[in-house]
Amino acid sequence: MLRLRHLPLRYRLPLIHGALWRLAQWRSRHWSKATPHDNLRPGDFVVSGFLNESLGIGRAGRLSAAAFRAAGYFITEHDLRPAFRRIPGGGADLPGKDGVWYIHANPAELMVALLAHASAQWAGRYRIGYWAWETPKPPRSWVWMADFLHEIWVPSRYVHDALTRAFTAEGRLDLIDRLRVMPHPVPLPVLKGHGERNALRESFGLLPGLVEVLTLFDTKSSAMRKNPWGGIDAWMRAFPEPAETARLTLKASDLGDDRATARRLGAILNEREDIRLVTDRLSDADMDRFTACFDIVLSLHRSEGFGLPLAEAMAAAVPVIATGYSGNIDFMTADTARLVPCALIRIDDVEGPYTGLEKDPDQVWADPDLEAAGRAIRELVDSQALRATLGKAGRDAVCDLSRPWQAERLAALPFNAWL
Repeated sequence: MLRLRHLPLRYRLPLIHGALWRLAQWRSRHWSKATPHDNLRPGDFVVSGFLNESLGIGRAGRLSAAAFRAAGYFITEHDLRPAFRRIPGGGADLPGKDGVWYIHANPAELMVALLAHASAQWAGRYRIGYWAWETPKPPRSWVWMADFLHEIWVPSRYVHDALTRAFTAEGRLDLIDRLRVMPHPVPLPVLKGHGERNALRESFGLLPGLVEVLTLFDTKSSAMRKNPWGGIDAWMRAFPEPAETARLTLKASDLGDDRATARRLGAILNEREDIRLVTDRLSDADMDRFTACFDIVLSLHRSEGFGLPLAEAMAAAVPVIATGYSGNIDFMTADTARLVPCALIRIDDVEGPYTGLEKDPDQVWADPDLEAAGRAIRELVDSQALRATLGKAGRDAVCDLSRPWQAERLAALPFNAWL
């Protein structure tokens, strides 16, 4: 029998989500919806997420936990992954008692968390979800899950507007007030000295004398959305022949599950010695060091809920070239990055996690201008002075992202009443 995990994503996701939603709808008869009149009780502060995984959502959850601790909160960290094995019986143990439960996970994973933990464990807690989405309107099921949260934190205005559209379409204007824009708290790393940075570059295989350019993508986040192909195409427009002074590095995660992408990349790498592929798994600390070693970060994404790797590159004073659309424009301007113009096109991701959205004419994302991107690449590769100017401007810009997470700002929020 063909195992479920071997099915193409366009078949696997509807099967998994459909079964889980049916189970959740049946069990939710006994769940407590979040209302202003809940019988909540002060208590502990639990932060849940995929805190032990090298996923973007795991990285973001760890940043939230670190920001709460830095603001003086005593939190209990709780990894959600083990809960996935306790869905049928609902016997997972949620640490702490009453208080606040902050769940850094999207609605499908939140649903798993609610299924895995008996409702008596969380009904008396003030519940905050942290959600991100990458198209103009999330699935209808997100509206249903919003009923079980007192607040929904989102990383950008783009996600806020997407959820507002979904709530409005379902006639649930009351849910809009639960939304709060809370950008990811991006720490500013201490910048390395010239000698230390060169040593780090060498340790990651970067070459002296080359302007090293980085593109990041994760096939589980949809190679179509991350659009490494656009980055490669723009690179070849900037350098029709293999570049002698610059090199493009493609850093891919979880490529083994996407053979078509691997084959396509292999064919390109065979033709271009100025393009290389890196698939090593790196810790958060190593990933920070890896990104900071590059001279330019390139992202010709079609959409981002926020664009955390881009903000982290800017925090390290690495200049960024990125599509001028979606969550990243909250912290990027023409003065702090090179924003690539784009047109909006219908979503087409039949092999990825956004399959089915192509049927909705309102579901669009960006088609970046590759000629303009090529010119931006060449401009930054050719000018060390421009790279330094943009790097400094970008670092200054992301300083503002952590302000909502400062102790005095957090202390003014409603959840403190339950701690």
